Amino acid sequence: MPSFDVNTILAAVSTLLFIALIAYFAFLVKHQEEVEPEEKPVYGVELLEQHYAPGATVEQPTPYYVSPIPASPDPLEISANLDKKIVLGGAMLFAMFGLIGGYFVIQGDASPLNGGRGVRGAAVDRQLRQDVSRGKAIYAQLCYDCHGREGKGGTTPEGQTLPGLPLNKADFRHENIKDDPAKLSDTRRLIDSTIARGRKFSAPRYSMPAWARSEGGPLSPWQVKQLTDLIMSGTDEDWADMAHLREEHAAPVAEQIPAPPTVAGGGDIARSVCTRCHTLTAGATSPVPLAPNLADYATKGPYAEEMKRLKASDPDWLVKWVTNAPAVKPGTAMPAYGASAGGELSDDAVKLVVRFLVEGK
Repeated sequence: MPSFDVNTILAAVSTLLFIALIAYFAFLVKHQEEVEPEEKPVYGVELLEQHYAPGATVEQPTPYYVSPIPASPDPLEISANLDKKIVLGGAMLFAMFGLIGGYFVIQGDASPLNGGRGVRGAAVDRQLRQDVSRGKAIYAQLCYDCHGREGKGGTTPEGQTLPGLPLNKADFRHENIKDDPAKLSDTRRLIDSTIARGRKFSAPRYSMPAWARSEGGPLSPWQVKQLTDLIMSGTDEDWADMAHLREEHAAPVAEQIPAPPTVAGGGDIARSVCTRCHTLTAGATSPVPLAPNLADYATKGPYAEEMKRLKASDPDWLVKWVTNAPAVKPGTAMPAYGASAGGELSDDAVKLVVRFLVEGK
């Protein structure tokens, strides 16, 4: 048994009601012309009404009869006004149904316009295509060099390794995930957030800068949305056109990959992170009084007896300590710095700091 969309049924019923309005209105007009009473000459009471107010007493030429003037309107006049009100009410009622049907036909899913999406759907599609087009221009200027001429990352035709992750992939395509609202929403939120805030990686891996103005970048919220629309709704033709768009901006088609970030040495990391509590200057007092001065740690450390015992029993104790000191000594004031324990330093960075402390380089 075939199934019908509720919008289609409502549109069909509204259309039939509107046709019925036209037929009903034509019938009333024809009927009104047929039953309209003929004009009669004015005489008798009607003549008196022209000279006396309703209810007034009129003395007749003969003193034997007094006739009151009728106070109620003519029944034929009442009938004529009632017919007009019925016609007007019917017209308004059926016009309302007609407008409702027109709304569903033009705006709803039952519309024959724009493949069933209606005028509003056509406007949404047109705006999306415009946003994708503008997103392409932004991509060609800002994202091209890291993510590649077709947004697929990997390597360039010239053999260079691109630092950016692939963006033109099936998992991001709106068409592929539109039937899963939760995944669709999460994907859009992930892309928007990553473009706006960037993504931090430890050197020598490239970090993605923050592009939103709210995060110090050059892009407005709408421009961030346009890039997201390109990633989620851009077609293969859109991505294939990226190199030509790049040429239109007088930029080289070959990606201009930026230099990789320099890897900070153990001393640089220690001066940036460890000096929040410790000092590396001989003879100086640490910012936190209980934190030892690490200037001569290579020759005199560790200072505490408990730490010396740890050193004697485990050659990697200092790596474990910097990575997650509370796990080594519960209750210690030193926080965990290793990424594996929720800290800010990668495993390689922790090893560089330990090497600097132990070897002084």
